[in-house]
Amino acid sequence: MTDTPRHLATIDERPELADQGTQIANPRRAAWRTIVQSIIPLFVIVNAAAIASAGYLTEQTDATIPAWVYVALNAVVVATSLVIGLVARLMAVPGVDAWLARVLPALAALRRA
Repeated sequence: MTDTPRHLATIDERPELADQGTQIANPRRAAWRTIVQSIIPLFVIVNAAAIASAGYLTEQTDATIPAWVYVALNAVVVATSLVIGLVARLMAVPGVDAWLARVLPALAALRRA
């Protein structure tokens, strides 16, 4: 067994930053993972709410929601997930992480001693 922390095992993009955590050493992967992690529940929640709202609206008023509304809602979900991914990518910049470690240590990639 080595003394190397487990998070250092998968440093691909920037090995020189391995001691700062995988979010910083693999910022693209961190951003894409965040996008996927946000888009899946957002699609489910937004579409379930839209379908339920459409059903209720149709039942109460005989009005129908046009198909473009669903397309627009899903476009908003995608845009929101991309913004969330961008924020994750920005937080993976070493300078931003150093600032976070000073100002908001709970949001830093790794705890500093």
